Amino acid sequence: MRVACYLRVSTLDQVQGYSLDMQRERLEAYCKAQGWVDYTFYMDDGESATNLDRPGMRRLIRHIEEKKLDVAIVLKLDRLSRKQKDVLYLLEDVFEKHGVSFVSATEPFNTSTPLGKAMIGVLAVFAQLERDMIVERTVGGKLQRIRGGKWHGGHAPFGYQWHESGDFLEMVPDEADTVIEIFRRFIDGDSYSELSRWAQEKHPSHTFEASIIKRIISRPAYAGKMLYSGTMYESTTEPIVDAKTWEDSRRELKRRNDGLPPRGDYLLTGLCRCSLCGSSVVHETKQHKNKKTGKVYYKDYICCKAQKFKPYSCTMGYHRRIEVEDYIVHKIKTISSDDNDVQNQLGTKSDNNEEIIHALKSRIKAADSGLENLMEAIQIGAVKASSVAKRIKDLEEEKEAAEKSLEEIKDSSPANNESVDVSFIREIGDVWDELTEEEQKIILRKIVLYVKINPRGTEPEITWNLST
Repeated sequence: MRVACYLRVSTLDQVQGYSLDMQRERLEAYCKAQGWVDYTFYMDDGESATNLDRPGMRRLIRHIEEKKLDVAIVLKLDRLSRKQKDVLYLLEDVFEKHGVSFVSATEPFNTSTPLGKAMIGVLAVFAQLERDMIVERTVGGKLQRIRGGKWHGGHAPFGYQWHESGDFLEMVPDEADTVIEIFRRFIDGDSYSELSRWAQEKHPSHTFEASIIKRIISRPAYAGKMLYSGTMYESTTEPIVDAKTWEDSRRELKRRNDGLPPRGDYLLTGLCRCSLCGSSVVHETKQHKNKKTGKVYYKDYICCKAQKFKPYSCTMGYHRRIEVEDYIVHKIKTISSDDNDVQNQLGTKSDNNEEIIHALKSRIKAADSGLENLMEAIQIGAVKASSVAKRIKDLEEEKEAAEKSLEEIKDSSPANNESVDVSFIREIGDVWDELTEEEQKIILRKIVLYVKINPRGTEPEITWNLST
Protein backbone atom coordinates (compact mmCIF):
# COMPACT_ATOMS: atom_id res chain seq x y z
CA MET A 1 0.00 0.00 0.00
CA ARG A 2 1.60 3.23 -1.18
CA VAL A 3 0.48 6.06 1.09
CA ALA A 4 0.72 9.86 0.70
CA CYS A 5 0.63 11.86 3.95
CA TYR A 6 -0.31 15.46 3.12
CA LEU A 7 0.62 18.19 5.62
CA ARG A 8 -0.17 21.89 5.36
CA VAL A 9 0.33 24.77 7.74
CA SER A 10 -0.38 28.50 7.37
CA THR A 11 0.80 31.30 9.65
CA LEU A 12 -2.53 31.27 11.49
CA ASP A 13 -2.42 27.46 11.84
CA GLN A 14 0.96 27.71 13.56
CA VAL A 15 -0.53 30.07 16.13
CA GLN A 16 -3.37 27.59 16.70
CA GLY A 17 -0.97 24.68 17.19
CA TYR A 18 -1.15 22.96 13.79
CA SER A 19 2.60 22.68 13.31
CA LEU A 20 4.07 20.48 10.60
CA ASP A 21 5.90 18.43 13.23
CA MET A 22 2.65 17.75 15.09
CA GLN A 23 0.84 16.73 11.90
CA ARG A 24 3.75 14.54 10.80
CA GLU A 25 3.95 12.78 14.17
CA ARG A 26 0.23 11.98 14.25
CA LEU A 27 0.04 10.84 10.63
CA GLU A 28 3.09 8.63 11.07
CA ALA A 29 1.48 7.04 14.14
CA TYR A 30 -1.74 6.47 12.18
CA CYS A 31 0.14 4.76 9.34
CA LYS A 32 1.94 2.45 11.75
CA ALA A 33 -1.35 1.60 13.45
CA GLN A 34 -2.79 0.62 10.05
CA GLY A 35 0.27 -1.43 9.20
CA TRP A 36 1.29 0.89 6.35
CA VAL A 37 5.06 1.05 5.95
CA ASP A 38 5.41 2.62 2.50
CA TYR A 39 4.40 6.23 3.22
CA THR A 40 5.71 9.55 1.89
CA PHE A 41 5.17 13.06 3.24
CA TYR A 42 3.97 15.93 1.05
CA MET A 43 4.30 19.26 2.87
CA ASP A 44 3.30 22.88 2.29
CA ASP A 45 4.84 25.19 4.88
CA GLY A 46 3.25 28.62 5.35
CA GLU A 47 0.78 28.04 2.50
CA SER A 48 -2.79 29.37 2.55
CA ALA A 49 -5.77 27.08 1.93
CA THR A 50 -7.38 29.55 -0.48
CA ASN A 51 -6.24 27.65 -3.58
CA LEU A 52 -4.49 24.45 -4.68
CA ASP A 53 -1.47 26.12 -6.26
CA ARG A 54 1.03 24.93 -3.64
CA PRO A 55 4.30 23.03 -4.26
CA GLY A 56 3.43 20.04 -2.07
CA MET A 57 -0.12 19.79 -3.43
CA ARG A 58 1.09 20.02 -7.04
CA ARG A 59 3.56 17.20 -6.38
CA LEU A 60 0.84 15.09 -4.72
CA ILE A 61 -1.56 15.52 -7.65
CA ARG A 62 1.19 14.72 -10.15
CA HIS A 63 2.14 11.49 -8.36
CA ILE A 64 -1.52 10.45 -8.17
CA GLU A 65 -1.93 11.04 -11.91
CA GLU A 66 1.24 8.99 -12.48
CA LYS A 67 -0.35 6.06 -10.57
CA LYS A 68 2.32 6.12 -7.85
CA LEU A 69 -0.10 6.15 -4.88
CA ASP A 70 -2.95 4.09 -3.42
CA VAL A 71 -4.02 6.14 -0.37
CA ALA A 72 -3.97 9.84 0.53
CA ILE A 73 -4.23 10.76 4.20
CA VAL A 74 -4.56 14.08 6.08
CA LEU A 75 -4.96 14.96 9.75
CA LYS A 76 -8.17 16.91 9.03
CA LEU A 77 -10.16 17.62 5.89
CA ASP A 78 -9.32 21.34 6.04
CA ARG A 79 -5.64 20.47 5.52
CA LEU A 80 -6.59 19.80 1.88
CA SER A 81 -8.43 23.08 1.49
CA ARG A 82 -10.89 25.35 3.25
CA LYS A 83 -12.82 25.85 0.01
CA GLN A 84 -15.65 23.40 -0.62
CA LYS A 85 -15.14 23.56 -4.39
CA ASP A 86 -11.46 22.56 -4.09
CA VAL A 87 -12.19 19.71 -1.68
CA LEU A 88 -14.82 18.23 -4.00
CA TYR A 89 -12.49 18.65 -6.99
CA LEU A 90 -9.73 16.70 -5.24
CA LEU A 91 -12.07 13.96 -4.07
CA GLU A 92 -13.93 13.42 -7.36
CA ASP A 93 -11.54 14.52 -10.12
CA VAL A 94 -8.21 13.50 -8.58
CA PHE A 95 -8.52 10.81 -5.88
CA GLU A 96 -11.57 8.88 -7.08
CA LYS A 97 -10.72 9.29 -10.77
CA HIS A 98 -7.31 7.65 -10.29
CA GLY A 99 -8.38 4.98 -7.79
CA VAL A 100 -6.81 6.59 -4.70
CA SER A 101 -8.59 6.17 -1.35
CA PHE A 102 -8.86 9.25 0.85
CA VAL A 103 -8.58 9.11 4.64
CA SER A 104 -8.79 11.69 7.43
CA ALA A 105 -6.96 10.56 10.57
CA THR A 106 -9.35 12.41 12.92
CA GLU A 107 -12.68 12.36 11.05
CA PRO A 108 -14.63 9.09 10.63
CA PHE A 109 -16.01 8.94 7.12
CA ASN A 110 -15.84 6.45 4.28
CA THR A 111 -15.69 7.80 0.73
CA SER A 112 -16.88 4.49 -0.69
CA THR A 113 -20.46 5.01 0.62
CA PRO A 114 -23.04 7.69 -0.31
CA LEU A 115 -23.38 8.65 3.38
CA GLY A 116 -19.61 9.04 3.68
CA LYS A 117 -19.49 11.31 0.63
CA ALA A 118 -22.34 13.39 2.03
CA MET A 119 -20.47 13.72 5.34
CA ILE A 120 -17.40 15.03 3.52
CA GLY A 121 -19.59 17.60 1.76
CA VAL A 122 -20.92 18.80 5.13
CA LEU A 123 -17.42 19.01 6.62
CA ALA A 124 -16.20 20.93 3.56
CA VAL A 125 -19.03 23.45 4.02
CA PHE A 126 -18.01 24.03 7.64
CA ALA A 127 -14.33 24.33 6.67
CA GLN A 128 -15.22 27.06 4.18
CA LEU A 129 -17.48 28.75 6.75
CA GLU A 130 -14.58 28.81 9.21
CA ARG A 131 -12.33 30.28 6.52
CA ASP A 132 -14.88 32.99 5.68
CA MET A 133 -15.26 33.87 9.37
CA ILE A 134 -11.47 34.11 9.75
CA VAL A 135 -11.32 36.45 6.76
CA GLU A 136 -14.19 38.55 8.15
CA ARG A 137 -12.55 38.88 11.56
CA THR A 138 -9.18 39.68 10.00
CA VAL A 139 -10.59 42.34 7.67
CA GLY A 140 -12.72 43.87 10.43
CA GLY A 141 -9.80 44.05 12.85
CA LYS A 142 -7.51 45.50 10.20
CA LEU A 143 -10.02 48.22 9.27
CA GLN A 144 -10.49 49.15 12.92
CA ARG A 145 -6.72 49.59 13.35
CA ILE A 146 -6.46 51.67 10.18
CA ARG A 147 -9.31 53.98 11.19
CA GLY A 148 -7.44 54.55 14.45
CA GLY A 149 -4.33 55.54 12.49
CA LYS A 150 -2.43 52.39 13.47
CA TRP A 151 -0.39 50.31 11.05
CA HIS A 152 -2.56 47.44 9.83
CA GLY A 153 -0.06 44.65 10.44
CA GLY A 154 2.27 42.54 8.37
CA HIS A 155 5.91 43.26 7.62
CA ALA A 156 7.18 46.75 8.37
CA PRO A 157 8.14 48.61 5.17
CA PHE A 158 11.84 49.26 4.56
CA GLY A 159 12.76 52.32 6.65
CA TYR A 160 10.56 51.29 9.58
CA GLN A 161 10.44 48.66 12.29
CA TRP A 162 7.74 47.61 14.72
CA HIS A 163 7.74 49.43 18.05
CA GLU A 164 8.03 47.03 20.99
CA SER A 165 4.39 47.78 21.87
CA GLY A 166 3.31 46.33 18.52
CA ASP A 167 0.92 49.23 17.92
CA PHE A 168 2.89 51.43 15.56
CA LEU A 169 6.00 51.70 13.40
CA GLU A 170 9.13 53.64 14.23
CA MET A 171 11.87 54.83 11.90
CA VAL A 172 15.15 53.05 11.33
CA PRO A 173 17.38 56.13 10.78
CA ASP A 174 19.87 54.59 8.33
CA GLU A 175 17.13 53.03 6.22
CA ALA A 176 14.97 56.17 6.39
CA ASP A 177 17.87 58.21 4.94
CA THR A 178 18.03 55.75 2.04
CA VAL A 179 14.28 56.11 1.41
CA ILE A 180 14.61 59.90 1.32
CA GLU A 181 17.50 59.61 -1.15
CA ILE A 182 15.52 57.18 -3.34
CA PHE A 183 12.67 59.69 -3.59
CA ARG A 184 15.09 62.55 -4.33
CA ARG A 185 16.93 60.66 -7.06
CA PHE A 186 13.66 59.45 -8.56
CA ILE A 187 12.35 63.01 -8.81
CA ASP A 188 15.67 64.04 -10.40
CA GLY A 189 15.17 61.42 -13.13
CA ASP A 190 17.07 58.29 -12.05
CA SER A 191 15.59 55.09 -13.52
CA TYR A 192 14.29 52.25 -11.35
CA SER A 193 17.25 50.06 -12.37
CA GLU A 194 19.75 52.79 -11.46
CA LEU A 195 18.09 53.25 -8.07
CA SER A 196 18.04 49.48 -7.61
CA ARG A 197 21.81 49.17 -8.11
CA TRP A 198 22.53 52.16 -5.87
CA ALA A 199 20.32 50.90 -3.01
CA GLN A 200 21.68 47.34 -3.31
CA GLU A 201 25.25 48.58 -2.88
CA LYS A 202 24.23 50.64 0.15
CA HIS A 203 22.26 47.81 1.80
CA PRO A 204 23.67 44.47 0.52
CA SER A 205 21.66 42.46 3.08
CA HIS A 206 18.39 43.60 1.47
CA THR A 207 17.00 42.87 -2.00
CA PHE A 208 16.36 45.89 -4.21
CA GLU A 209 14.96 44.92 -7.58
CA ALA A 210 13.53 47.62 -9.82
CA SER A 211 10.02 46.43 -8.88
CA ILE A 212 10.80 46.92 -5.18
CA ILE A 213 12.06 50.46 -5.84
CA LYS A 214 8.80 51.22 -7.66
CA ARG A 215 6.88 49.83 -4.69
CA ILE A 216 8.79 52.13 -2.34
CA ILE A 217 8.04 55.16 -4.53
CA SER A 218 4.35 54.21 -4.64
CA ARG A 219 3.87 53.54 -0.92
CA PRO A 220 1.76 56.17 0.93
CA ALA A 221 3.17 54.93 4.26
CA TYR A 222 6.31 57.00 3.67
CA ALA A 223 4.14 60.15 3.62
CA GLY A 224 2.25 59.21 6.79
CA LYS A 225 -0.78 57.76 4.99
CA MET A 226 -2.39 54.34 4.53
CA LEU A 227 -4.38 53.14 1.52
CA TYR A 228 -7.00 50.48 2.21
CA SER A 229 -9.74 49.31 -0.18
CA GLY A 230 -9.39 52.44 -2.28
CA THR A 231 -9.65 54.86 0.67
CA MET A 232 -6.73 56.91 2.01
CA TYR A 233 -6.38 57.17 5.80
CA GLU A 234 -4.09 59.34 7.91
CA SER A 235 -1.54 57.37 9.89
CA THR A 236 -0.03 57.98 13.31
CA THR A 237 3.28 56.71 11.91
CA GLU A 238 5.87 59.45 11.52
CA PRO A 239 6.36 60.17 7.79
CA ILE A 240 9.81 59.73 6.26
CA VAL A 241 9.26 62.09 3.30
CA ASP A 242 7.59 65.50 3.55
CA ALA A 243 4.40 66.49 1.72
CA LYS A 244 6.22 68.37 -1.06
CA THR A 245 8.52 65.43 -1.83
CA TRP A 246 5.54 63.09 -1.93
CA GLU A 247 3.60 65.34 -4.33
CA ASP A 248 6.67 65.86 -6.55
CA SER A 249 7.16 62.10 -6.73
CA ARG A 250 3.46 61.65 -7.71
CA ARG A 251 3.95 64.05 -10.62
CA GLU A 252 7.10 62.25 -11.75
CA LEU A 253 5.39 58.87 -11.41
CA LYS A 254 2.46 60.09 -13.52
CA ARG A 255 4.86 61.48 -16.11
CA ARG A 256 6.52 58.08 -16.47
CA ASN A 257 3.26 56.12 -16.39
CA ASP A 258 1.80 58.36 -19.09
CA GLY A 259 4.43 56.98 -21.45
CA LEU A 260 6.75 59.96 -21.68
CA PRO A 261 10.34 58.86 -22.30
CA PRO A 262 12.75 58.54 -19.37
CA ARG A 263 15.11 61.44 -18.79
CA GLY A 264 18.24 59.33 -19.34
CA ASP A 265 20.30 59.79 -22.49
CA TYR A 266 19.69 56.26 -23.86
CA LEU A 267 17.48 56.42 -26.93
CA LEU A 268 16.02 52.90 -26.62
CA THR A 269 15.32 52.72 -22.88
CA GLY A 270 12.39 50.37 -22.27
CA LEU A 271 12.12 49.16 -25.88
CA CYS A 272 14.71 46.37 -26.07
CA ARG A 273 14.28 42.63 -25.45
CA CYS A 274 16.85 39.84 -25.24
CA SER A 275 16.36 37.24 -27.99
CA LEU A 276 17.94 34.48 -25.86
CA CYS A 277 15.88 34.66 -22.66
CA GLY A 278 13.19 37.27 -23.35
CA SER A 279 14.24 39.63 -20.55
CA SER A 280 14.31 43.39 -20.86
CA VAL A 281 17.58 44.84 -22.12
CA VAL A 282 18.71 47.71 -19.91
CA HIS A 283 21.49 50.25 -20.11
CA GLU A 284 24.65 50.31 -18.05
CA THR A 285 27.54 52.78 -17.82
CA LYS A 286 30.94 51.29 -16.98
CA GLN A 287 34.05 53.16 -15.97
CA HIS A 288 37.56 52.13 -17.03
CA LYS A 289 40.88 53.73 -16.26
CA ASN A 290 43.25 54.59 -19.09
CA LYS A 291 46.84 55.53 -18.30
CA LYS A 292 46.94 58.15 -21.05
CA THR A 293 43.45 59.64 -21.04
CA GLY A 294 42.36 58.93 -17.47
CA LYS A 295 38.83 57.69 -16.84
CA VAL A 296 36.90 56.34 -19.82
CA TYR A 297 33.15 55.64 -19.69
CA TYR A 298 31.53 52.94 -21.81
CA LYS A 299 27.77 53.01 -22.33
CA ASP A 300 26.23 49.65 -23.16
CA TYR A 301 22.99 47.73 -23.43
CA ILE A 302 22.86 44.49 -21.43
CA CYS A 303 20.26 41.80 -20.73
CA CYS A 304 18.81 42.48 -17.27
CA LYS A 305 18.89 38.75 -16.44
CA ALA A 306 22.64 38.71 -16.96
CA GLN A 307 22.88 41.85 -14.85
CA LYS A 308 20.72 40.66 -11.94
CA PHE A 309 21.17 36.86 -11.84
CA LYS A 310 24.87 36.48 -12.61
CA PRO A 311 25.29 32.91 -11.27
CA TYR A 312 22.52 31.71 -13.62
CA SER A 313 22.86 34.47 -16.17
CA CYS A 314 22.00 34.88 -19.80
CA THR A 315 24.94 34.72 -22.23
CA MET A 316 23.86 37.69 -24.36
CA GLY A 317 26.77 39.91 -23.29
CA TYR A 318 27.21 43.66 -23.72
CA HIS A 319 26.28 45.68 -26.81
CA ARG A 320 27.78 49.11 -27.37
CA ARG A 321 25.08 51.71 -27.09
CA ILE A 322 26.26 53.75 -30.07
CA GLU A 323 26.27 50.70 -32.39
CA VAL A 324 22.73 49.61 -31.47
CA GLU A 325 21.23 53.10 -31.61
CA ASP A 326 22.98 54.00 -34.88
CA TYR A 327 21.58 50.83 -36.47
CA ILE A 328 18.00 51.62 -35.36
CA VAL A 329 18.24 55.23 -36.59
CA HIS A 330 19.65 53.97 -39.91
CA LYS A 331 16.67 51.61 -40.30
CA ILE A 332 14.22 54.43 -39.59
CA LYS A 333 15.82 56.67 -42.20
CA THR A 334 16.01 53.82 -44.71
CA ILE A 335 12.38 52.73 -44.57
CA SER A 336 11.17 56.33 -44.49
CA SER A 337 12.69 56.85 -47.96
CA ASP A 338 11.90 53.45 -49.51
CA ASP A 339 8.27 52.43 -50.14
CA ASN A 340 9.26 48.82 -50.81
CA ASP A 341 11.11 48.64 -47.51
CA VAL A 342 8.07 50.06 -45.72
CA GLN A 343 5.86 47.29 -47.13
CA ASN A 344 8.45 44.64 -46.23
CA GLN A 345 8.68 45.93 -42.66
CA LEU A 346 4.90 45.93 -42.23
CA GLY A 347 5.09 42.17 -42.01
CA THR A 348 6.90 42.46 -38.70
CA LYS A 349 3.89 44.18 -37.14
CA SER A 350 2.06 40.89 -36.89
CA ASP A 351 5.15 39.13 -35.56
CA ASN A 352 4.51 38.42 -31.90
CA ASN A 353 8.11 37.34 -31.36
CA GLU A 354 7.41 33.70 -30.62
CA GLU A 355 11.09 33.12 -29.85
CA ILE A 356 11.03 35.61 -26.98
CA ILE A 357 7.70 34.36 -25.63
CA HIS A 358 8.92 30.75 -25.84
CA ALA A 359 12.16 31.67 -24.04
CA LEU A 360 10.23 33.37 -21.23
CA LYS A 361 7.84 30.44 -20.83
CA SER A 362 10.84 28.08 -20.74
CA ARG A 363 12.42 30.18 -17.97
CA ILE A 364 9.19 30.09 -15.95
CA LYS A 365 8.88 26.33 -16.43
CA ALA A 366 12.53 25.76 -15.48
CA ALA A 367 12.17 27.89 -12.34
CA ASP A 368 8.99 26.01 -11.35
CA SER A 369 10.73 22.68 -11.91
CA GLY A 370 13.76 23.79 -9.89
CA LEU A 371 11.57 24.97 -7.01
CA GLU A 372 9.57 21.76 -7.03
CA ASN A 373 12.74 19.62 -7.03
CA LEU A 374 14.18 21.58 -4.10
CA MET A 375 10.92 21.30 -2.13
CA GLU A 376 10.86 17.56 -2.80
CA ALA A 377 14.48 17.24 -1.66
CA ILE A 378 13.67 19.12 1.55
CA GLN A 379 10.58 17.02 2.23
CA ILE A 380 12.39 13.68 1.89
CA GLY A 381 15.29 14.96 4.00
CA ALA A 382 17.89 14.96 1.23
CA VAL A 383 18.89 18.55 1.99
CA LYS A 384 18.29 21.07 4.76
CA ALA A 385 16.04 24.02 3.97
CA SER A 386 18.67 26.45 5.28
CA SER A 387 21.29 25.15 2.84
CA VAL A 388 19.16 25.86 -0.24
CA ALA A 389 17.30 28.97 0.97
CA LYS A 390 19.30 31.31 -1.26
CA ARG A 391 18.81 29.08 -4.30
CA ILE A 392 15.05 29.01 -3.65
CA LYS A 393 15.01 32.79 -3.35
CA ASP A 394 16.98 33.15 -6.60
CA LEU A 395 14.59 30.84 -8.44
CA GLU A 396 11.54 32.71 -7.12
CA GLU A 397 13.04 36.02 -8.26
CA GLU A 398 13.94 34.50 -11.62
CA LYS A 399 10.37 33.26 -12.09
CA GLU A 400 8.90 36.62 -11.05
CA ALA A 401 11.17 38.50 -13.46
CA ALA A 402 10.27 36.19 -16.35
CA GLU A 403 6.54 36.48 -15.62
CA LYS A 404 6.83 40.25 -15.53
CA SER A 405 8.69 40.31 -18.87
CA LEU A 406 6.08 38.02 -20.42
CA GLU A 407 3.29 40.31 -19.25
CA GLU A 408 5.10 43.33 -20.68
CA ILE A 409 5.51 41.56 -24.03
CA LYS A 410 1.77 40.81 -24.11
CA ASP A 411 0.93 44.40 -23.16
CA SER A 412 3.11 45.73 -25.99
CA SER A 413 1.68 43.39 -28.64
CA PRO A 414 0.15 45.00 -31.74
CA ALA A 415 -3.33 43.98 -30.62
CA ASN A 416 -2.98 46.18 -27.54
CA ASN A 417 -1.50 49.24 -29.24
CA GLU A 418 -2.88 51.78 -31.67
CA SER A 419 -0.68 51.54 -34.76
CA VAL A 420 0.75 54.48 -36.69
CA ASP A 421 0.02 55.06 -40.38
CA VAL A 422 3.04 54.48 -42.64
CA SER A 423 2.66 58.00 -44.03
CA PHE A 424 3.91 59.23 -40.67
CA ILE A 425 7.26 57.45 -40.95
CA ARG A 426 7.82 58.68 -44.52
CA GLU A 427 8.08 62.21 -43.13
CA ILE A 428 10.64 61.38 -40.47
CA GLY A 429 13.86 60.66 -42.37
CA ASP A 430 14.53 64.19 -43.60
CA VAL A 431 13.96 65.84 -40.22
CA TRP A 432 15.28 63.20 -37.82
CA ASP A 433 18.63 64.88 -37.20
CA GLU A 434 16.90 68.19 -36.46
CA LEU A 435 14.76 66.70 -33.70
CA THR A 436 15.69 67.01 -30.04
CA GLU A 437 16.58 63.86 -28.12
CA GLU A 438 13.25 64.08 -26.30
CA GLU A 439 11.34 64.31 -29.59
CA GLN A 440 13.26 61.35 -31.04
CA LYS A 441 12.32 59.22 -28.03
CA ILE A 442 8.64 60.15 -28.33
CA ILE A 443 8.57 59.30 -32.04
CA LEU A 444 10.42 56.01 -31.49
CA ARG A 445 7.80 54.91 -28.98
CA LYS A 446 5.07 55.68 -31.51
CA ILE A 447 6.50 53.68 -34.41
CA VAL A 448 8.35 50.84 -32.61
CA LEU A 449 6.77 48.23 -30.34
CA TYR A 450 10.09 46.70 -29.30
CA VAL A 451 13.57 45.83 -30.51
CA LYS A 452 14.90 42.27 -30.25
CA ILE A 453 18.60 42.34 -29.38
CA ASN A 454 20.45 39.33 -30.81
CA PRO A 455 23.90 37.94 -29.93
CA ARG A 456 26.90 39.81 -31.32
CA GLY A 457 27.26 39.42 -35.06
CA THR A 458 23.50 39.40 -35.68
CA GLU A 459 21.63 42.63 -36.29
CA PRO A 460 18.79 43.71 -33.97
CA GLU A 461 15.23 43.02 -35.17
CA ILE A 462 12.57 45.72 -34.97
CA THR A 463 8.87 45.01 -34.43
CA TRP A 464 7.17 48.07 -35.93
CA ASN A 465 3.88 49.63 -34.92
CA LEU A 466 2.80 50.62 -38.45
CA SER A 467 -0.28 50.16 -40.58
CA THR A 468 -1.21 51.02 -44.16
